Amino acid sequence: MGWFAIRTAYSKAPIKLPSSSLREKEGEANRIPRKALIHRRWARLGILAVFLLLAVGCSTARQSTFDPAGPVASKQLELFNVLLWVMVAVFILVEGALLYAIIRFRRRPGQELPNQTHGHLALEIAWTIVPTILIMALGIWTVFTIFDLEEPPASADNVLDVTVTAHQWWFEFEYPDAGGGKRITTANELRVPVDVPVRLTLLSDDVIHSFWIPKLAGKLDMVPTRSNQMWFQADANDIDEFPATFFGQCAEFCGIAHALMRFRVIVFEQNEFDAWVQNYGEPPATSEQAQRGKAVFGQCVMCHTIDGRDDRELQAGRLDAFLIGGAQVPAPNLTDLRTRSTLGAGLLDLNTENLRLWLKNPDDLKPGNSMSDRAAHLYSEGSDITLSEDQLNDIIAYLLNLQ
Repeated sequence: MGWFAIRTAYSKAPIKLPSSSLREKEGEANRIPRKALIHRRWARLGILAVFLLLAVGCSTARQSTFDPAGPVASKQLELFNVLLWVMVAVFILVEGALLYAIIRFRRRPGQELPNQTHGHLALEIAWTIVPTILIMALGIWTVFTIFDLEEPPASADNVLDVTVTAHQWWFEFEYPDAGGGKRITTANELRVPVDVPVRLTLLSDDVIHSFWIPKLAGKLDMVPTRSNQMWFQADANDIDEFPATFFGQCAEFCGIAHALMRFRVIVFEQNEFDAWVQNYGEPPATSEQAQRGKAVFGQCVMCHTIDGRDDRELQAGRLDAFLIGGAQVPAPNLTDLRTRSTLGAGLLDLNTENLRLWLKNPDDLKPGNSMSDRAAHLYSEGSDITLSEDQLNDIIAYLLNLQ
């Protein structure tokens, strides 16, 4: 009660406010000069710009379009640069004229309004005709560049054809004739020889995807029920050492694991590429453990191929079963698994531990993949594999023997 009485008495006491002149003096003392406010604003913008530049500088440039390594990417970069700088020049001219007019003809204190101009025929004709000519010239050059990049050069007599099929969420590469009439099917790592044009036929088995190798060629959509074509070439003059790896990915949102749908293009010298083609195939399961793993892996061959190219009828059968919800599903060909550097469509480095993690629970590493769903006889409801540790070790030994 004592505190309440004191507080009540205090609240009834008259409050003396400072005079208006005193408040004005205090406000002037605390007021920040206009110049200081402007300097602060520019300082903040400068700090923000520095942070943005540092963030950009942290990039490894693994997928930079500004570092082309072939004729297709170089021509596309040239087209981009010309279009960009022409637009920059136009922007500077237009904005410069606008700022000049705002400053030069601004209304000054005590000045009457200037005479209003309602039109200038010559000026209006000029700023209509000049942009039209400019846009037409750039458009015509763009169309000719697109036509020029549609097919490999007519002088090239050793074009390598590859059919690329996009699946949720990995890429399949099929060479109808990789060399000497040998047909090869692999996944997620496209191997090509240097200085050889590579013509790609792009397909999709499910939804719209987009194929993109920034340093070698621009992106092109992969649309179900139709095929698109593009080509690229890796030039030896733009490569420091072999084999050279270029990174690519799906550039069209295609579902839950879209960001994890990656691939690599590995460029070899011709003799190394020929050696890979020659050695492609099922090796003998040399060790006793690998032999046991081969027997256990027999439960996975409904979806995976381990003995060479995929037969066309087999591919069609897997796709039909997938579309109607059957047990089979298109899955990566594992014939040359040991020669690859990654697994899970470029998600992890290929080694024993990562392969073990992938086999144990693929959903933990790559949500949305079909492996545990389609192989329900090998996985529990929690997507954990039901095989014993010994069986898992046997399968790993066998898979890492595939070449």
